[in-house]
Amino acid sequence: MDVVQFQEKLREICDLGKQNGNMLTHEQIREHFADTDLETSQMIKVLQYLKLQGIVIEGEDAAAQAEAEEEKEAEPQSNGTSTPLTPEEEAYLKDYLAEVSNGKEVSQEMIHTLFENLADGDAIAEAALTSIYLPVAANMAADMNCAEIHLADLIQEANVVLLTALSDPETEHKDDAWLRLQLRKGIIAAIEDQTQQKFQDDCLVAKVEKLESAVKDLTDDDGENRFTIDELAVILDMNVDEIRDILRLTGDDK
Repeated sequence: MDVVQFQEKLREICDLGKQNGNMLTHEQIREHFADTDLETSQMIKVLQYLKLQGIVIEGEDAAAQAEAEEEKEAEPQSNGTSTPLTPEEEAYLKDYLAEVSNGKEVSQEMIHTLFENLADGDAIAEAALTSIYLPVAANMAADMNCAEIHLADLIQEANVVLLTALSDPETEHKDDAWLRLQLRKGIIAAIEDQTQQKFQDDCLVAKVEKLESAVKDLTDDDGENRFTIDELAVILDMNVDEIRDILRLTGDDK
């Protein structure tokens, strides 16, 4: 299955989940991807992507499902995969927060005033809010940490969202709740993009390995190929152009 077909499959299963009240069963997911060649590790990434979309995967144990719903309600902001930080990531986060934090408490009244001044085009207010929310963005990224993207990269993505949101001329009313929502949406989007890219990369690696193995098995002892690319396409159920691209990638396009 090529990338376009996979993306269409993913869109369809997401639509199905939304039609079912943001819930899917394992049976529905397995049936939907039954005609694909996804490996277990790739299917796990599909499940991770669905969870990022807010879709709950129903299990066989109703009690376990209820417990998951309770956890979701108790932590309404936990939309990421919440991968625990490694010791290295914890050290990085600590050093980063020490660098961007000034250690001063800022009252809600002051933040409210800064947002009002920002609405009037005050560049100093924009700079002050940026300084205040850099640690917020970093902590939010850490709370939504994902194995598919490095924490440092996720923090940088959050920073881009922060700067873009504060300078956005289209939004008339800006406040703390609005800015935090923009940060969360931006972080989720970055995780989704990276998860999608990682999945596509994994698919490509799997296809390369599949083709290399087949070429090796279908090659004579003297190194001569017994089959043409067109015949390989039939044997491996792959597109001819796709095979040529992979062969060029591996340097076997002879």
